[in-house]
Amino acid sequence: MGGYSVHRFRRTERREETGPGPDFRVTYSRSSGWQIEIVSRHAHEWAKANASSALFNRQGGRLSTDLAGVNHLVYNARTDGLKTEYIGPRRILTF
Repeated sequence: MGGYSVHRFRRTERREETGPGPDFRVTYSRSSGWQIEIVSRHAHEWAKANASSALFNRQGGRLSTDLAGVNHLVYNARTDGLKTEYIGPRRILTF
C-alpha cells in the first residue's frame, strides 16, 4: 500500500481505563497478511473516525494492512488509551 502519512490520526476522547480485554487484535498469516480485528465498541468508533486512510482496507470488523499500518494504528490507538493484542507465533503481547 502506497504513500504513508506522517500525520497523526485525529484524537478521540482519551480513555483512562479500558475494559479487561483488548480493543484491537492483530494477527499475521502468509495467506492474508496483517489483519486487525476490531474487538470493542470503542475501537469500532475510533477506527471509523481514524482508519479511513490508504493504509487500511476495511472488511467489516477487520482492517487489512501492512506492518507499517499496524505500527501506525498501535501507536495512535495506545496514545488514545486503547489496548491492542498481538497474537504471535510463540506468544501473545498486549500494547
